[in-house]
Amino acid sequence: MNLLTSKRSWLAAPVAALAFVAVLVAVWAAVEPATLVPLFDNDGASPVELMTLPLFALIVPLAWLCPPCSGTAKRQCLWASLWSLLGIMAIVRETDAHKVLFAKIWPDVAANFHGTVYKMKFLKAASIPLMPKLFVAVFFALFFIAVLVPLIRYAVPLFKGFFKLEPVAWTMAVFGGSAVTVMLVDRLPANLRHAGVVLSDSSRALLTVFEEGGEMLMALMALMAMLQAHLIFGRNEGASA
Repeated sequence: MNLLTSKRSWLAAPVAALAFVAVLVAVWAAVEPATLVPLFDNDGASPVELMTLPLFALIVPLAWLCPPCSGTAKRQCLWASLWSLLGIMAIVRETDAHKVLFAKIWPDVAANFHGTVYKMKFLKAASIPLMPKLFVAVFFALFFIAVLVPLIRYAVPLFKGFFKLEPVAWTMAVFGGSAVTVMLVDRLPANLRHAGVVLSDSSRALLTVFEEGGEMLMALMALMAMLQAHLIFGRNEGASA
């Protein structure tokens, strides 16, 4: 475990991420787009997608078995519950379970609304009944609790830790960079299409590889950060976390 907690372990995440990206690029260069895309994106059933789900699922038991923070048992349970919620929300998003469930409960609303219902314009629409709006509002609330509470609590320590070359801070920085990359490549095809740019099959395949591969990298970085936090803070009652 010294690799994750030594003085130079801040390099672990960026080096691992660069190696991961290099593998993705090598696979993209070696495999034809028609064969490559189903390996990464197949409506949740591709090999890469099916490998990513267990990684996000591992966040839940890891949060309880290896508490990533110090303090009392009550405090550790509180944060373990929050990390578990974050892992569950990641799985829900990855599988689009929230969209599937909404469509099963309110098929007419989902069919008649243009685009996804998980947007603010859905909540503002006067023609939408109250219960579907409440369903979406509750999902938004859970999502923001899972994301914003840790962000608010740890934003300053992680920012300071980045410049102090602390391992957890650097791992979370790689996690954040991966998340931003996934969002960008997810929206890029539509933005380019609206701008009149036609992507080649190879370019579309590359974006698919980076989107789905980036989500797997996010899961790996989340697990690494939690394990590093446990080894550095969770087993040291005197440390702040």
